Order: sequence, then structure tokens, then C-alpha cells
Amino acid sequence: MKTILITGVSGFLGSHLVKAFYKSNKIIGVIRKDSNLWRLKDYDIELVDSKDLNHIEKKIDFIIHTATNYGRNGNKLSEIIDSNLLFGIQVLEFANDKNIKTFININTLQNPMTNPYCMSKNHLSNYFRYFDNINIIDVCIEHMYGPFDDNNKFIHYLIEQMILNNNIKLSKGEQLRDFIYIDDVINAFKIIINNIDSFKKYTRCELGSGKQTRLKDFIELTLDIFNQYSNTNSKLLFGEKPYNPLENMNIKTDISLLQSFGYIPKYSNKDGITKTIAYHLNRGGVAHSPILALSLFLNNSTFTSNYSYLIHSAQRLSA
Repeated sequence: MKTILITGVSGFLGSHLVKAFYKSNKIIGVIRKDSNLWRLKDYDIELVDSKDLNHIEKKIDFIIHTATNYGRNGNKLSEIIDSNLLFGIQVLEFANDKNIKTFININTLQNPMTNPYCMSKNHLSNYFRYFDNINIIDVCIEHMYGPFDDNNKFIHYLIEQMILNNNIKLSKGEQLRDFIYIDDVINAFKIIINNIDSFKKYTRCELGSGKQTRLKDFIELTLDIFNQYSNTNSKLLFGEKPYNPLENMNIKTDISLLQSFGYIPKYSNKDGITKTIAYHLNRGGVAHSPILALSLFLNNSTFTSNYSYLIHSAQRLSA
């Protein structure tokens, strides 16, 4: 049994890591005082405020640093830098002080100039050279998605708009991306941890499915699969939004390192989208606000007849 410190433990990736590892390991989760813990309600783990890292006395075998600020909630630049750069350095200093030998970082494959999130994550990796006594595994993940994701993420937004019968303004969708379902991400982390002694000093580890998909094709597949579950009046308005001039239009993930340890992605885009849509329709994934819940109740009889959906929505709204 290992003791694993996971930052951002209440988030999408962090909570899935808890689910995967808590039965056979000791998990210490790092949270902020204002963290929403709804994803962790089924797991009995130790939680520590991010301000109290240095008060941890337990021996920690390794750290998985998932905490991040995407800047999608009107966050100030200083807040994004504080979360993605300064806090990351603080966690590395904690690892150095406590003689923790392995630090697994979550990074992005996007162009660092795309937005403050990408820039701040890239800046953190530039400081790894000052912690040469720690084995750092820099896991660069392409577009991961799945159940329990944040409501400001792109695929969640698509499904939410389809449920509400809203037209969706999009770019032309010519970007090439590598979409990876969350269960494949977690399987990759299991492989990394099972082979953790093989990673020395700094290792860049790209994580994806290894296959490129045009964004437009992925979105159209999402709509087709959604309509297999329930009809929507939503229209996909490609070309209504401009491209980000700094956006990387061609991302290809090199998963050869993970493949050398036996990593094989199992979920196709169709499989992953199907499971994600099923979660949203059956568990009320969009009911994060009274306005959305009321819209669903009044405007879409398909979902008002789904008892489990309404019960879950009511639980989420009362939480």
C-alpha cells in the first residue's frame, strides 16, 4: 500500500484517480477551502487544505499534481498564475522538503500562447530544472472527457445545449485533436504508477488515444449519438465563431512511451461519447443550477419522465 498525495482531488481527473486507487492505497487529497466535494462523497479519504501542506507528517510515496485553473469562470490573470504556477512550485518545494522522490504533473499539449492557462502550465514545467533531485513525470494530456466533468468543459457544454434544444455556434471545426475518454486516462496512470521506478529525473509523457480526429467530425458524432437517445432541435452552426489565432490546429499525441509499458487505449470516440451522453441523460449531469433544472423540467418532457434523473437533479441542487 502506497500513500499518494493528489492535488485538485475534488476535480474531474483528481476524483477519478481517487476512485481508481483509494481501495489499495492511502490517499491524501489536497483541496481549497471553497472546493465543491460532490465528486468525493462516496470515498473516505484524508483531505488537507492547500494552505496546510507543510503540516502533513505522513510519509508520502509520490504526488499526482492535478490542481489547475482553466480561467473559464472569469478568473483574474493573477488567480490563474497563482493556481497553475505558484501553487505548483509550492507543491514541488513541499516534495523537496519532505524528500518525496516522484512528482507526477498534469500538463497540456496546447500551444503555450493559446491562453493564460496554457502559458502558466508551460511556465511551471520551465521550473522543473530547479528540482533535479525529484523524478518528475510530466504527463501532457490532450482532450480528455467523460462523466463527472466540469460544466464549463467543451463536451459537457455541447451535450447541455443539445438537452436544452439550443443552437450551438462553433468555429469551422477543422482543428485536429486527440480525444481520450477518462477511463483510458486512468488506465494510463495505472501503468505509470506500476512502472514508476522506470522514470528517472525528468520524463515527458504524452497521453492520448494516439489518433487524430477533426473537431467537426467529433461534434457531429456527438449529435448523432445524442439523437439515438433523445431527439434535439439543436443545430450545429459551424463557422459562426472565429478561430483563436493562436490555437494549435494540428495536435498529434505521441503515446509510444506509454505503449512501451503496455498501454492500449480501449475506447473509441463512439464508445466514449455514448457513455458520456448516457451519464448526462440518466444522472442529470447538466442540473448544476436551478435555472437549468427548471428549463429541463418545463421544456423537455423526455427528461421529466426520467425519475432517476429528477431525483439526482434534486439532490445536486440541495447539496
